[in-house]
Amino acid sequence: MNRSAPKRRLSAAAILCLTALLAPGAAGAAPLLLVDAETGAVLYEQDASQSWHPASLTKLMTAHLALRAVAAGRASFSTPVVMTAHAAAQPPSKLGLPVGDTLTLGDALRVMLVRSTNDVAVAIAETLGGGSEAVFVQAMNAEAVRLNMDATYFVNANGLHDERQVTTARDMALLGMAIRKAHPRHLDLFATPSVTVSGRKMKNTNPLMGKYPGIDGMKTGYVCASGFNLVATAHRGGRELMAVVLGAPSGKARGENAAALLESGFSGASRASGDLKALFRPFPVRAMDLRKFACGKSLG
Repeated sequence: MNRSAPKRRLSAAAILCLTALLAPGAAGAAPLLLVDAETGAVLYEQDASQSWHPASLTKLMTAHLALRAVAAGRASFSTPVVMTAHAAAQPPSKLGLPVGDTLTLGDALRVMLVRSTNDVAVAIAETLGGGSEAVFVQAMNAEAVRLNMDATYFVNANGLHDERQVTTARDMALLGMAIRKAHPRHLDLFATPSVTVSGRKMKNTNPLMGKYPGIDGMKTGYVCASGFNLVATAHRGGRELMAVVLGAPSGKARGENAAALLESGFSGASRASGDLKALFRPFPVRAMDLRKFACGKSLG
């Protein structure tokens, strides 16, 4: 499997939505969050405790637990990940390997994080869960509790929609920070622009990858119920910032919103206003459901 290096940058014009996005009273109820990824200082937030469906941001926790297993010696990057019938049956996005084919854990993680492959995520979960995705999901929820992700609950390893699977922008930022702290030698997994498997080149779904100056991770997510989600990290001038965008109306919009948040932090337009761990306000437990708007489907 080959991976390529970033080549392009986002033009300055693409971040001119900064003023409109962050203006007082700006329209839109979708959660937004900008934090210092090293200290947890909150630089900007909008409804960061609103319950939301994570979609494929779920795969950040799947990757985190896989890397913890490697660090603990329970697995290695050469551990074979077998494509089971259950994994192969997952709907797209998927790699599409036949049942019985294998990837190394290292390659599986990279493919999952670059192209958000649902079949590979489940195969990883089954490999590390003793053959059971459900056992792995139990570990995901235990880790969420350990990280004080107070409003997060996982039902599967890939983020395919389930009404019970919920998170918040705050909780996703806590997870992103935990990944950065626990796995500093493996952050390249979250920043690979593309991978090539069996001659098939797949580009990263992160719209900022290779375009926004200093971008270095992390993951996109989308199902009809969630809209377009993104956790993005970038460094500049000795600072590392993290933007969380949930429920954007398009893939382009989530990239522009994340870029605007990051730019506001690096430019000094957004300043620290609190601590991420303390940023918890009770919202209705039921997550927003955007299916009617994102896919034109009934909410029933």
